[in-house]
Amino acid sequence: MSVLAVTVSDTLVSVVHRGAGGRALSDCSQLTQLCPTGPEVTEPRWPEWDEYDDLSVSLQGVAADTISHLTNLGRTVTRLEIYDCPDITAGSLEPITRCPELWHLTLSGGVPDTVSLEPLTRCPGLQYLNLSGGVPDTVSLEPLTRVVKSCRNLECLRLHCTADTGRAVLTALKEADLGRYIDGEPRTICLGVPGRRVSALSTEELYRQLESQEGGRVGVWEWGK
Repeated sequence: MSVLAVTVSDTLVSVVHRGAGGRALSDCSQLTQLCPTGPEVTEPRWPEWDEYDDLSVSLQGVAADTISHLTNLGRTVTRLEIYDCPDITAGSLEPITRCPELWHLTLSGGVPDTVSLEPLTRCPGLQYLNLSGGVPDTVSLEPLTRVVKSCRNLECLRLHCTADTGRAVLTALKEADLGRYIDGEPRTICLGVPGRRVSALSTEELYRQLESQEGGRVGVWEWGK
């Protein structure tokens, strides 16, 4: 397994690779993990990787326009984790539509509104979407539902939210036409909810409330206990 640490200001410019000898990433066939970080980051969060991944990338504390450089790496990005990038917009997420093999996406810094997620409707291979950074309670859930309906391979939506938003998302998913997977099988989806205290509810209370309302093709699981 080979890893690459990258220091980022506004773009992917300063590269320190253990063992790459300065070669282009496309020449580093054994490279599995890439971790660009902003200047304020002291402890990089390395992306997960498993045997099904080609290149896993973790962006931490960088400008949102850094995402645009992913398509210039000369490698297939299959997993992308974005942390502490508060200026995420629909425009900054647009480049990931040109990562056709992307199946796992984490937006841990949160999104200003669900409209920002619109580019994800053009990521047909997406299987796992982690919005652990949060979704504002006051936004429309229609764009989020559109992502779920458009990404026919999406199996898991992990969400950091209040109890009210959790109930609203669960209801929206149950009412949505989930259709079938690309292979034709009836589609199901799992909603992951926080495994720690949220608002006035304890973890167990929130999880049990939502679990009691699951049904049809929508299940509920608890993360981060």
